[in-house]
Amino acid sequence: GLVSSWSLRYLQKAYRETGEVVRTPVCAGRPASSIFLEACIERQPDILLTEMQDQLRETCVVEVSIATISRT
Repeated sequence: GLVSSWSLRYLQKAYRETGEVVRTPVCAGRPASSIFLEACIERQPDILLTEMQDQLRETCVVEVSIATISRT
């Protein structure tokens, strides 16, 4: 599924204000990083897994393996 621009702004605001992205139960068991990745794909449909990994590291301050990203 796609994520709305409102959701992306909410996640970015939460990160700026708290220094972390808080897990928001949009769907049961879906971490905020999944929502963030969907937003990355919405913004840039041809994004590479390595670029998504970089975005997670820089924006959400989390380390996620390429394998985990590909399964998400």
